[in-house]
Order: sequence, then structure tokens, then C-alpha cells
Amino acid sequence: MADPRELPIAKNGLQILREIFRLGYHPYYSPQLLDVVLVAIDFENINTIKSGFAQKGDCQIGLAILDTKEINRMPPDKLISTHNFATGSPSYLSKASKKFMFGETIAISPPNIVNYIQSSIPSARNVVFVGHGIINDLQALQALDFEYPVLLSSVLDTFYIADEAFQYWAGSLSDLLLSLGCSSGNDANFTLRALLLLAVCGFSKQQGEQEEDRDTLAYLRQISASPIPHWVDPEVQALQKRERRGAKSRKHQSKTWSKEKQEEIRAARQLKNKRNITEAG
Repeated sequence: MADPRELPIAKNGLQILREIFRLGYHPYYSPQLLDVVLVAIDFENINTIKSGFAQKGDCQIGLAILDTKEINRMPPDKLISTHNFATGSPSYLSKASKKFMFGETIAISPPNIVNYIQSSIPSARNVVFVGHGIINDLQALQALDFEYPVLLSSVLDTFYIADEAFQYWAGSLSDLLLSLGCSSGNDANFTLRALLLLAVCGFSKQQGEQEEDRDTLAYLRQISASPIPHWVDPEVQALQKRERRGAKSRKHQSKTWSKEKQEEIRAARQLKNKRNITEAG
């Protein structure tokens, strides 16, 4: 099996993206980049995998897949399919399921991780792996004895592509999404969204938007801006969390009140309710 260090991570990502999406004029297109399937992959708790699940079993594997053959054939919001697989304790699986925005988290056992990943990637198709800081994810695949697709055409890292597009880049995926005007969330899906926006941004900066490319560029933007099925505004989420904590604190506090104190508060509430009813009438 290939060592991740032997899998070259492309340093000319913008050029590869132009070929994949057929942007601009090219005298020659690589057949390996024709109708590719983009596969964004992201592991959580990589050290758990590297240790062979010796101490704990909590980990997640996120996959986001975009078949470029379907571009302009399907509605933009249907083009990316996202999967989340998780192993570990019931409490960890519950948390993973609540945080996943694009469907149902599938609970699996560690020995089945490779099978689930391989079954999600179309066979007999040109494949391009995508990640942000993808060397870590490649190391996780190596630790799992994963066999790379025979037609693996390229490995793209949005960190390097951002460096190409912005001349210098040293930020996280969240920083990159913010710079591109995109929300953040489950990393695999949003890495793929970032990749599409980098293709648009990089091409527009270097070549300008030509008439023949505008439809494709607009379509890529639409895919990246597709609605998030289970997205909750972070500010709303934080407010809800504070309210739950406050309610929990008040409930705990009420247990320490004397019987007389509880009756006094109950009577005050009843009086307030009567006043509200009277005012409403």
C-alpha cells in the first residue's frame, strides 16, 4: 500500500481545477481529469486510528462526494452527497449524530471503516482526493491499511490552493471559509465547498470571467451556497445553551429552598398570571 508521503499533494491545484471544470482555453486536457469524482475526506480523532484503537474507540470519518460528470445536469443543491461514519461509545455517537448537518450519522465498528469508505467511492472512475491539511487524513488511511483507488488522479489540499489564490495563506479551514464568504460546518462538506470557491476565485483573479465560463462559474458558486439542511446559527445555538444552563441552575437552586419559600414564589406567580389575564381582558 502506498505511503502517504509517496502520494504527491498537488502544488498546482488551481491549474488542476481549471482542467477539471474546463475553465478557460486549454490546448490539451489530461484524460485523468475528465469527469472526475471529487472526494473530500476528514477524520476526527486521528490519533485514535493511528494507535489502532488501543485506548479508546471514538472517531469520525466524514466524506463529501461530488461527481463532476453531473455538473449542469442536476440542481446545485443536490450535487454534493455527504456521509458521516462514527465509532465509539454511545455518548460519543450521540454527540456526533447531533452535530452532523447533512443527514444521519452511521454508527460502525472500527474493522468496518475501510469497507464503508471504499463503498462510498465510485469504482472505475477517475478520483481526486480533497482535504485541508490532507496529509493527516492520508496518514489515517495508511494506519487503516486503506487501498487507494486505482484511478486516483490527484490529491488536492485546499490549504495549498488558498496559498496559490491569495499569494500567502496560513489559516485554518474556518478562516478560509470566512475569507470566501462561506459558512462553516462539517469539515468534509465544507472543504469541498471551499474547493469550488477557490476554483472560482483563483480563475477569476488570474483570467477574469470570460463569457464562455460564466455559466460554469455561476454554477460552482450555487453549489457552494447550497442550503445546509440542519444548520443552526451559532449565536442562536449559544443563546439556547445559556438558556438551558440558566434553567438547570434555577431548577437546582429551587431544590434548596424551604417549603415556605417555594409556596411564596408559587403564590407570586399565580398573582402575576391573574394580573396578566385581567390586563388582557
